Amino acid sequence: MGHPTLEDVAARAGVSRALVSLVMRGSPKVAEPRRKAVLEAARELGYRPNMMARGLAAGRTGIVGVLLPDLHDPGCAAVHDGLADEAAHGDVRLLATTGRGRPARELAALNDLLDLRPDGVVLCGPRIAAADIERAAAGCPAAVVGRSLRSTRVDCVTGDDTAAVEQAIAHLAELGHRGMACLDVGARPSPLRGACEAAGLTVVTAPEELPRAATAVLALGDTTGTTALTALLRAGRRVPEDVSLIVHGTPPGAEAAQVTTIAPPPAELGRLAMAALLSRVKDGPSAKPQRLTVPPRLDIRTTTAPA
Repeated sequence: MGHPTLEDVAARAGVSRALVSLVMRGSPKVAEPRRKAVLEAARELGYRPNMMARGLAAGRTGIVGVLLPDLHDPGCAAVHDGLADEAAHGDVRLLATTGRGRPARELAALNDLLDLRPDGVVLCGPRIAAADIERAAAGCPAAVVGRSLRSTRVDCVTGDDTAAVEQAIAHLAELGHRGMACLDVGARPSPLRGACEAAGLTVVTAPEELPRAATAVLALGDTTGTTALTALLRAGRRVPEDVSLIVHGTPPGAEAAQVTTIAPPPAELGRLAMAALLSRVKDGPSAKPQRLTVPPRLDIRTTTAPA
């Protein structure tokens, strides 16, 4: 059975198709009894307006496509929350998909979104080539979260990696720690790895490789902080008695485990990206690209203590 049409609603209500169309558009020219009859008929039939067709006719669909790297990552979910909050202010709906962190899948997912003619797209931590993002932005307003691009068409919102590392080191130094190291436990090298090396931190990929003199660790590539915490405990390093631990990230799991974290608030990244995108949609191709940097936030919990 196909979707109910305007004609079906008109037949059920005993009115013309034109009158049903006026009711669905919220026209004040329809008398209240007839309006109620049409809405009741639509409810009984399960009729829903074709928002895609209406949007295409008006030149806008009211939909923003969102490409996420991992639907299981709490950080990605928090970014999506920020996108959704700001989208509500712009009266647009979100359509989310994922490429599971694989460039080929991400490109396919992006093309699927573009085929739906959205008003714009937001790419969160994309791994696809910059040239592919540039081509997409040529025909559709685009914003990127967590990656900076040299583009005149794409708005970018990123965290301040250098500031995050510096603030973490400063906090640990205030606690009296002098031997500090970086533990990168992610499946792929963290974007902060370079900033840690530039700050003079030794970067290792397993707790067993940590220098014995290290009394403090900044963990990267960990979605909740519990991976680094568990790995240190298994290696015989008590937290925070032997080693203080700061994790780069702000997911709910870190708060539940009482892990000290530092990172830009992910919801703020999403909110700013959506605001930039909606501004670009409004201003058109003439809009200047926005480069926004969100400062880190240090949340001190029980995994850091004086040396």
